[in-house]
Amino acid sequence: MSRSIQILVSVLISAGALWFSVHGVELGSFWSDLASARTVWLGPMVLFAALALVFRAARWRVLLEGVAPIGDTSVFYATCIGFMGNMVLPLRAGEAIKPLVVARDGRITMPAALATVAIERLLDLVMLGLFAGVTLMVVPAGDFLRRAAQTLVALVVVAIVALFFVIRSSAWIETQALRIADRLPSFLGHFVREGARGFVRGLQALGDPRTLLVVFVYSGLVWLCAVLGFVTAALALEIDAPLVPLGFASTVVVAAAVSVPSAPGFIGVFWAGAEIALGLFGVPKSMGFTFGILNWLVQMVVIVALGMWSLSRLNLSLSDVKATSVSAAGEG
Repeated sequence: MSRSIQILVSVLISAGALWFSVHGVELGSFWSDLASARTVWLGPMVLFAALALVFRAARWRVLLEGVAPIGDTSVFYATCIGFMGNMVLPLRAGEAIKPLVVARDGRITMPAALATVAIERLLDLVMLGLFAGVTLMVVPAGDFLRRAAQTLVALVVVAIVALFFVIRSSAWIETQALRIADRLPSFLGHFVREGARGFVRGLQALGDPRTLLVVFVYSGLVWLCAVLGFVTAALALEIDAPLVPLGFASTVVVAAAVSVPSAPGFIGVFWAGAEIALGLFGVPKSMGFTFGILNWLVQMVVIVALGMWSLSRLNLSLSDVKATSVSAAGEG
């Protein structure tokens, strides 16, 4: 699928989600709810949004160190720039920008760094499954959803077992990938070879129980920051619902919503996910929309601010990031 078609599909999905989000919303209620938000909770919301990036960077550093000694490479700056790229550029270009930025120091290749990003996504999928299982057990639900929660938890256990199997088979996986790389053109072969080595070495690092524990702790902290961010938003808007179940439900549903292709900044899909999550607790749609907008605004401000600050620390500009995203798309 061409880049232009991918962008078109993303925009159409965001447009549909936007229509769903605003349809039936009472704008008067939205503005009054937003204006009456308790600003004392904005500080904690900003803090949790920033801490999520800190923990993501710390987890990524552990994975990168398993591939190559990266020394004082600016992993946090690269993480912030990458997430900003996801917010302001199409097709989640930040996922490619992040490893490109971290590879600037020359201590690790871009394909190897990109492979560790893939491992991050696998870890996030495992955490999403765990949090989804918890959500289905604590939100108001019937017997069907509770059985679904038990099934989901079982699937997560199977996924974890499969991950351990892949770790144990990492040497064989690398051998097969290198054989494939040898049959490819020079540039493509290099990309596959370095990517496979990065992926395998990252997995092999997880074979160490201490490293695996650290990575899962950081993953849990990342997702707990998301839960607490939604909880504090509910407190700011004085939403009458059980806070912990609301936080878990919002985290899982919004994460699922923003995983689909969408316009930059997750416009529409983020708000739709927030409305659906709060609907589980009987919260009116107008309040759900306000809740989604408030969380989205805080996330956008924090991520873009930290991204711009990181660019300045690395003496880069937003135009450099845009050029890098185009280059990455071309290589892809």
